[in-house]
Amino acid sequence: MESEVTLVLRDVPYVVKGDCVGVELGAFALVRDQHSLVCAIGDFDSIDHEQYEIVERNVSNMIKVSSIKDESDSELAINWCIQQGYTRIHVYGALDERLDHQHINCLLAYKYPMITLYNDMNRIQAYEKGEYKIEKEDFNYFSVFAYHPANISLVGFKYPLDHYDLNINELKTVSNQWIKKDATLCVHQGKVLVYLTR
Repeated sequence: MESEVTLVLRDVPYVVKGDCVGVELGAFALVRDQHSLVCAIGDFDSIDHEQYEIVERNVSNMIKVSSIKDESDSELAINWCIQQGYTRIHVYGALDERLDHQHINCLLAYKYPMITLYNDMNRIQAYEKGEYKIEKEDFNYFSVFAYHPANISLVGFKYPLDHYDLNINELKTVSNQWIKKDATLCVHQGKVLVYLTR
């Protein structure tokens, strides 16, 4: 049975699925919106004293770490969620703003396929070996990339592929489009990172 958690990193729009975990200002946003948190994580250097006190009063499980650390706050929170046994992690606030943090968050999504990153324009998720129906929903573009060698097929897209070798140097698999509302991605070998964009 799938165990879901919504991880909010900043004060951004989000949709709650399962439990809630907040990082820094994301924790404050969840508390402000009257959601119950199973955990708040971070060094809390991006919120003011009053916001911190509100979080502290409303969250029983606070994990406060030093600002001098090897991991980003998002990585710490994702690792905590994985350790708790969550099999699906919905992450909001991982994109936009600082590009270095965005890059780390995309790498984390590639590393852990149970993660899905969301913002107003995009949904990003990794897919390991297997066959997947990729529904169009309200998205306009489908892009797929690989950090390590992969082999894929695309069926039901404007630009189909058949057992295509994909690697980090391959950039032409951007901005594909659906010709069927539930096109198929087959990952024959390796792992890929898929961007769905409105």
